[in-house]
Amino acid sequence: MAYEKPGSEKVSTENGTQKGPNRSAIRTFSTKSNISNPHNVFQEQLVIAMVGLPARGKSYLSKATARYLNFAGCPCRLFNAGNLRREQGLAGTDAAFFDQNNAEAKEMREILAMKCLRQLLDWVQHSNKGCRVGILDATNTTSERRRNVIAQVRVEAKLNPRLQLIFVESLADDPELLENNYRMKLSNDDYKGKDPIKALADFKERVRKYEAVYEEVCDYEDNDIRYIKLINAGEKLVARKIHGFVPRRLLNFLGCVHLWPRTIWIALSGETDYDLAQVLGGDPSLTEEGQEYALGVSNLIQQRIQLEEEPLRAENGRGSFVIYTGTHKRYIQMVETISQNLQHHMKGICPAVLAAANANDLCEGLLDSTTEAQRKELYPLESEARRANKLNYRYPGVGGESYQDLVGRCNELCGMLEHSRGNSLVICNRAVYRVVTAYFLGKAIEEIPFLEVKPGVLELRRNHSGFYQTQLEVNMGKCTSAVGVGSTIESFD
Repeated sequence: MAYEKPGSEKVSTENGTQKGPNRSAIRTFSTKSNISNPHNVFQEQLVIAMVGLPARGKSYLSKATARYLNFAGCPCRLFNAGNLRREQGLAGTDAAFFDQNNAEAKEMREILAMKCLRQLLDWVQHSNKGCRVGILDATNTTSERRRNVIAQVRVEAKLNPRLQLIFVESLADDPELLENNYRMKLSNDDYKGKDPIKALADFKERVRKYEAVYEEVCDYEDNDIRYIKLINAGEKLVARKIHGFVPRRLLNFLGCVHLWPRTIWIALSGETDYDLAQVLGGDPSLTEEGQEYALGVSNLIQQRIQLEEEPLRAENGRGSFVIYTGTHKRYIQMVETISQNLQHHMKGICPAVLAAANANDLCEGLLDSTTEAQRKELYPLESEARRANKLNYRYPGVGGESYQDLVGRCNELCGMLEHSRGNSLVICNRAVYRVVTAYFLGKAIEEIPFLEVKPGVLELRRNHSGFYQTQLEVNMGKCTSAVGVGSTIESFD
């Protein structure tokens, strides 16, 4: 491959021509994901065994942990004993199945739990590269059950010293929290299509069966027992013998997560001057249509807050409403319009605003503030390289980023949203929209560059196992025109 010296006006390559000054310095910039990901460096295999009564948030915590670790680059998979029971044709079992005096049912529950653990251990130890985490989502409410789990893991650990076991116990006695959890629990498959009043009564009876034999995790169960306890959805955190890279990361995460219901809205930026000029990137202002769109977003959020069954109260920070956005002009203009409109029309609503660079759009480096036509003409090799590997491709030039870089940058933003006890609104452009959506819906990192981005507002609302999404239409103004399915758009979005 022959290049003319730097500074020349034309650079010829075997693959084509890139024109302009210093184009010889341009090459495919990729994120070295294998060596920059600490989960590929540390060799840890972890079994997380959930502990707790029904409706204490075990399934939510286990799914939140799995999406957090997968998002951070650590392979993690759930193994749910209840799902295995339902797969065995035992869906819809009533409270009698969970009675400790029912010897046949007790034996069946133990068999299913150990079968679930066996599947987990096989998966965790299948790969000898990097970190892997398996989560046993079962009640594990008795010391006898936990001894069986410890014994089985210990047998494996004799041959595989990388293997660790940590119990994560969720305890709750807050009446309001429990009532919220009970209502959300009725949406699972055991109560599908059943009368909600009868279903709730049956579920509470199931809880009483477990309460009769429940034993908290204690130090004396085993000299080497490791555990993390969450009390009342993060009110208090207790930990024992938590060592290692992944366990410490798990502890930090569980210190942020909570079980209270709330809603997250994700809104695209309004139309900008650069949208009209078909320029990508940059720091443009909103057009009049973009300002109208901001007003429409505000009206929509107002309607959604008014529709909430139980509006969040201000005590303990659970009534706070926070707007998260970037530092570019279009975001600040959106925030000003939305905030002023909400305060004018809704008594007691005064959104807090956090504008931070970690919510800015993907930085396109040397290609920032250019049109798509210019990019194809001046940087044909970059266009091809990005299409070939959209996740790891890094834009050339100062500050240029890849989607992999953006995932790391948005980690703090996602953590703040996870920690927030009130409703949240995120105002961003398509790349950050994809990353935040992927985090809360548990999408694989490889999917992020290709997630569909629709005009309007995406609503993420808490349910018993995570978040469910609703796409909402804004009927005023125009949002940024750079939207669409990443895999089918020819642009550099």
